[in-house]
Amino acid sequence: MIFKDITDLNFNGVNISSHHEFNHEKVYYYEDSKAGLKSLIAIHSSTKGPAIGGCRFRQYDTFDAGLTDVLRLSRGMTDKNNVAQIPFGGGKAVIFKDGIKSDALLTAFADFLNLLEGSYISAEDIGITLEDIQFIKKHSNFVFDNVDPGPFTAKGLFYSIEQAINTHLSENIQGKKIAIQGAGSVGKKLAEYLAGAGANVFISDIDKLKLEAINDNNITCIDDAFTFDCDLLAPCAVGGIFTKSSIKDLNCKIIAGGANNQLLNTSVADDLHERGILFIPDILINSGGVIGLTKDFLNRDDAKTEEALKEIAYRVREAIIFSKEKSISINETLKRKDL
Repeated sequence: MIFKDITDLNFNGVNISSHHEFNHEKVYYYEDSKAGLKSLIAIHSSTKGPAIGGCRFRQYDTFDAGLTDVLRLSRGMTDKNNVAQIPFGGGKAVIFKDGIKSDALLTAFADFLNLLEGSYISAEDIGITLEDIQFIKKHSNFVFDNVDPGPFTAKGLFYSIEQAINTHLSENIQGKKIAIQGAGSVGKKLAEYLAGAGANVFISDIDKLKLEAINDNNITCIDDAFTFDCDLLAPCAVGGIFTKSSIKDLNCKIIAGGANNQLLNTSVADDLHERGILFIPDILINSGGVIGLTKDFLNRDDAKTEEALKEIAYRVREAIIFSKEKSISINETLKRKDL
């Protein structure tokens, strides 16, 4: 077993504190070769409370790729919690996928959490299910196992998309063409909400089995949502999809989705603005999941939780109005205005 605070180390050929994505409090590495676990936990900020954020079980080509992901995601959690006024800091975990996910691996990850003594509290994310988190809870108290955050993220997105179309296009959602990239727990539920509101919903996913599981006649499966001609594109899969090159293929008026870190770098927000595409950053729009996870801690009943989800849309409306008044991107708006 290897457990290291690698914050100030040169580890696996990478100088952690000199990494281009680093402005963090702590980065930890844990390895249990018998359990098949290699994992990183990044704590970006604990100023407002323990760092919280999901755990990803994903294949990375290199150690640096996993490190980059955990650094970007944990910083995004700090920003997201701040915007949503959640009294927690930002953190994230990644598990390097190098084989099957097993009970032994999840137990070893619980041991990793216990070593941090509550400075980071984990939840589900890509590759880690609510059932996995509930198994981890048997060995560690430092997880949120009360709800599946996906439907809460989707509900917050739905309210925000409805508001974005109304504010930016001065139209209602009925009949609008909305393309969703990713048919996971967030994308599929978002599609159902949108179709129920009368939107024309289209969805794509590289996993065709997920598309086959959609049995709503009001939702159309397509090959590629990214290039689809639509009013709004909702990325709900992995991040880093928008680059200076890739945005040339877009055929949408608005981008508003649940995927984290959708921009490969922040300058792409200005490129989208110059193209006349309204980009709503994930830290502003996809905090529904963390609102759901923390509802019991904050003593929010269903009505208060629903109001908190609707408040995401109110902040989106404010941001759109301000960005129009100043002729700037919403990314720039978030730097200038408290929402």
